[in-house]
Formats: sequence, structure tokens, C-alpha cells
Amino acid sequence: MGTQENDKKVLIYFYYLAITRQKEASDTSTYDIAQITNVFSKMLEYTLKKSLKDRRQELTFAEKVVWLDSFEDMGNGDYNITFKSAKYNHVRNEINTETMEPLGTRKQWRDGDEEKTHLCIRLAQGQQRYLAVHESNYYGITINCIINYLNECFKRFNEETEEQYHYEVSYEIMPGDDFLTSLKEAKTISALTLTVYKDSLPNEFMLFAGRTSDIADDVEIRIKTPKKGGKFPDNLIKAYYEAMQGDGRIKRIKASGSKKHGSFEASTDLIKMKNFISVGRLSTTDEVDSYDFFKKAQEFIETNRR
Repeated sequence: MGTQENDKKVLIYFYYLAITRQKEASDTSTYDIAQITNVFSKMLEYTLKKSLKDRRQELTFAEKVVWLDSFEDMGNGDYNITFKSAKYNHVRNEINTETMEPLGTRKQWRDGDEEKTHLCIRLAQGQQRYLAVHESNYYGITINCIINYLNECFKRFNEETEEQYHYEVSYEIMPGDDFLTSLKEAKTISALTLTVYKDSLPNEFMLFAGRTSDIADDVEIRIKTPKKGGKFPDNLIKAYYEAMQGDGRIKRIKASGSKKHGSFEASTDLIKMKNFISVGRLSTTDEVDSYDFFKKAQEFIETNRR
């Protein structure tokens, strides 16, 4: 672990993670987050037991390979996960930047430098989803790459074991409080659009002629001011925002209106919650110290855990 003088400033982003279970229409079993968490743990363990070559996945578009390096299952839906990646096809003449001595080309086109990317996952209290802190590493992998990797692992897990269900991991950004601040730029707000999960709506509203399977999982509810020039109560948008951060039934909030010059629009899915943490670094590679990262990420995620 590095000392404070040698700490590295690391940008982190916050996300909500969800794991859906695909089932037949005749299956009446209910969604159980404890069961989902148990299967997720089994999938990670199954994947990590594979050889390094077998758990590797190719990111052709980025000329990288990615693999699960390690994970800690802390119980109750809490995980510390480390991924590694390596970019290939990046062969250049090298030089010693102190002596300026040419070193020639020492890499082959399939050689790549290993990079760690950390993901801290915690089960959101009282919810059917997880909170996640993602280390933003320019040389590592994005949250989208991680989700794609996990879904491919789930696919292989299902094909190679006797697991009954298919699972899919998805993510939503955790909006930053800058969303509320941005509303101050609006001269008027004429409409709010709430994107909610279909399952969160009352049954009598959804069961029109038994056609719920034809309705998308996400439903948009549009709320307008009662008259031109009217306004929403000052605390209404804040209340919706707090509900979104709370039970998770609201996925997205979009506010539309006007500002001094032209139209105004603000959406929670465009304003990520982010922060910087100071983390110890490894002296040999200057990478983030994994133990220290997860410790600092835990401190931040606890302040947002509801």
C-alpha cells in the first residue's frame, strides 16, 4: 500500500446494476434477489476456475483482450472484482526517456501491457439491484465492456452447467446531484418524463386484455403543467429524484422547457455521479493498489447506499 504522498488520484463513476432472469410465461416463480446473488457468485467462481486462456474474451473493436482476474465474495450481494485487459497491435520503437538511448521494437503485435480495472459492487438495501463503483482507467476497460464480459460468462455458464435459467446483467448510470443544479438554468419547465419499470405499475393498469407481454419493460409517463406558463411545485422534481435514488422504480427523469435563449432539457441519464478518490499505487507499475481502492470505494458507496 502506498503512503499518502504517493497516492494516486482516481476518477470513479457510480452505477446501478441489475441482473434479470429469463423464464417461460408459464413459470410463476417470483424474482428473488438472494437467488440471483447466489447464481452470480457461482458464475464468477465457475469462470475463475477456467484457465486464463479459456476465460479470456476478445474485444476486437478495441484490439484488447479482457479476463476476470480475481473476485472477493463478501456475502450478502457484496463483491470486489478485478478485471485485467491487454491492448495488442501497438508496436512502436522504444526509447529510454532519460538517456534518450533507442531500444528498438521489443513487442510483437500480439503482446500487450496488462491493465487492471476495479469494480466494487454492493447490494442496494431493500432493492432488487446493486450499486457499483467503477474505476475509470483510460488504459483499462469501460463499464460497457465489463457488462458484455459478464453476460458472455453467464452465457457460457448456462451452456456448460445445468443452470435452469438464463441471466443478463445490465446497468444504469447513477445520476449526480448536478441534475438538480442544472434545473436552475431553466426559465420554465413544461413537462416531466418519468421512465419506470413495467413491473412497478399497478396490475390493473397493465393488464389490458392480458397483453402485458407486448408492452416494453420500460414505460414512459409524461407529466405536463396544467396550463401554459404554469409551473411544477418546487419540491416535486426533487421528490421524484429522491424516489429514483431510493426504491429504484424510477429509472430516468427528463425535464423539458425553455431557458433564456432557446429550449431546455435535462436528463438524469446524461449526468453521471462521479468523484475522485486518493488511492495507494504500486511502486513497480504505478497501478492502483487493489486493496486500497476497494477500501476507499467502500467508504463512498456506503454514503449512497439506501
